[in-house]
Amino acid sequence: MQRLIGKFLRAGVGLAAVAVLSACAAQPPVERAVVVANSELLSGSRLGVAADARAPSADLTAVNADMRDFLRQHVPEGLGPTRTIELILRAILDDGLQLRYDNFRTLTAAEAFDSREGNCMSFTNLFVALAREAGIKVHYQEVEIPPSWTAEGDTWRYNLHINALVKLPGAEQVVDFNLGDYDPALHRRVLTDEEARVRYHNNMGVHWMTAGERERAFLQFREALLLRPRTAHVWTNLGTLYRRGGDLAAAESSYLHAVELADDAAANSNLARLYAELGEPALSDWYRGRVQLFRQQNPYYLLYLAREAYATADYSAADRLLRRAIRKQPEEHEFYRWLGLNDLQQGDTRAAAAHFAQALARADAESGARYRHKLDLLAGH
Repeated sequence: MQRLIGKFLRAGVGLAAVAVLSACAAQPPVERAVVVANSELLSGSRLGVAADARAPSADLTAVNADMRDFLRQHVPEGLGPTRTIELILRAILDDGLQLRYDNFRTLTAAEAFDSREGNCMSFTNLFVALAREAGIKVHYQEVEIPPSWTAEGDTWRYNLHINALVKLPGAEQVVDFNLGDYDPALHRRVLTDEEARVRYHNNMGVHWMTAGERERAFLQFREALLLRPRTAHVWTNLGTLYRRGGDLAAAESSYLHAVELADDAAANSNLARLYAELGEPALSDWYRGRVQLFRQQNPYYLLYLAREAYATADYSAADRLLRRAIRKQPEEHEFYRWLGLNDLQQGDTRAAAAHFAQALARADAESGARYRHKLDLLAGH
C-alpha cells in the first residue's frame, strides 16, 4: 500500500482519570446497580440543559466557493486520480495555505480552509472535501496508533488517529498528516461519514470540557451519542464531565455503561478513581487490577516498561519485556530497535546487529535509513 504523508499532526479524542494499578479477581467484589438511566444521562436535566438543545450543526466536508476556486487554481481538470491527489496535497501543504497545526482545534473542512489551522482531523476533513470535489473516491480511516497519554491534573488524554483512504483502480493510497503515528502494519478500519462526525463531536466535547464549558461539552457528547449510542469512549467522556461537576452517581452510571459496551482501560481506570472517591476500596482495587491486565496485554505498554528498565540499567528486565512485546506484535520495528540498543549496552554487538537488521526489515524508509546507519557503524566496529 502506498501512502502520501503531510506534516506531523495528531488528533486527540478522549479524557479519562489516572489509575494506580494492582491485581484483580475475575468478577467485581460487589455488584453495583446502575442508578441513573441512559435516557436521563442524555436528557440534560442533571446539568440544567434543555432536552431540545442541540450542538451546532457541522458538515465536515462542505465545500464553499473559495475552496472551489482554490481547487481550480491548483488542480487542472482531466488528470488521473494519483496526480490529482498529489496536486491537492501540494496545494494544501506547500502552495499557499501555510497551515498551522493546533492539537486543540478540531474544525470542519471549510473552517480549516478559512482559518489555515487545525489538528490532523481538521486537515483530513479538508483533504477529503477537496478530493471528493475533484471526483476522487476517499474515505475516513481510523488507525490504532501506539497509545500515548499526557497527565493533566487528575486526567490523562488518550489519542486515536484519523487519516484518509483513497480508493484507486486496483490500489489504495493512505493520506496521513502524521508521519510519526501511521504505520501500514497498524490495525485500521474504514469509518463511515457518520462515524467521522461522532469523532468530531467527541473531540469538540473534550475541547469544551477542558475549557470548563460544561453545557457546550455536554451538547457535543450528546450529539455524538445520538448519532452512535454504542460508542463507548464517548460515554467515558460524558462520565468524566459529570464527575468534574460533582455528579458522581451520573459519572458512575456513564462509566459502567462504557464498560458494558467496550471493556477497555479508560473506563476501568475512571471507575477505579471514582470508587476511591466514594470510599469503596475493594471496588477501586478491582478496577485498578483490570487496568493492569489491559496494559499487560498491550505491547506498547510493555515497550514503555522496557524503556523504564533500560533507563535504570536493568537490561535483563528490558530484554524480557521487549521479547514479550514482540510475541504480541512481531511486525513492530521499534521493539527490535530497542532490543538492539539494549544489546549494545551489554556489549553484545553481534546480537545488536541482528536486531537492527530485523528492525530494518520491518521499517518504513525514514526509519530504515537510521537502522542502516547503525548497521554500517556496527560493521566497522
